[in-house]
Amino acid sequence: MIDLKPVTDESFSSVYKKLIDAFPYEERRDEADEKKCFLKSQFNFCEITDNGESVGLIAFWVFKEFLFVEHIAINKEIRGKGYGSKTFELLKSQYELPIILEAESPETEMQKKRIKFYENLGFKVNSYSYTQPSYHNGESVPLLILSFPELLSESEFEEFFKTTRRFVYEVLNAEC
Repeated sequence: MIDLKPVTDESFSSVYKKLIDAFPYEERRDEADEKKCFLKSQFNFCEITDNGESVGLIAFWVFKEFLFVEHIAINKEIRGKGYGSKTFELLKSQYELPIILEAESPETEMQKKRIKFYENLGFKVNSYSYTQPSYHNGESVPLLILSFPELLSESEFEEFFKTTRRFVYEVLNAEC
């Protein structure tokens, strides 16, 4: 049975190592900055477990109007076994909110598979131009915005943009 187990001080290092292994430097925070997120009530950093065994991680933010999945990664050796799908089904059942996430443009085979995975779960690829702010005062990363269950209206995209800039990326006075 899939469950989301909140990361604790004791489990942080091992779960954060999985985050490092799954995401390039420009798409994740440094360890100290990741720990600071725990002070924010909207932030959830969880280990994905199956009958108590760790199968991956998910970092997500719950806001009034939507849930934002910042990171999700299934352990390399068990990818393709349905854990990602089951995790999203669990999120959908626990939170009655639209779900929004970022993904790279489908240029490589892996990126194409990732977009197809999300589309198979009911996510829609939005056409808004979007760049993820740098976590390290470097260059922004151009990404696609995907949303479930519907495409975002312009006002919903603006709300997503302003909310994530303020709380997730801590960019002040952000404009779409």
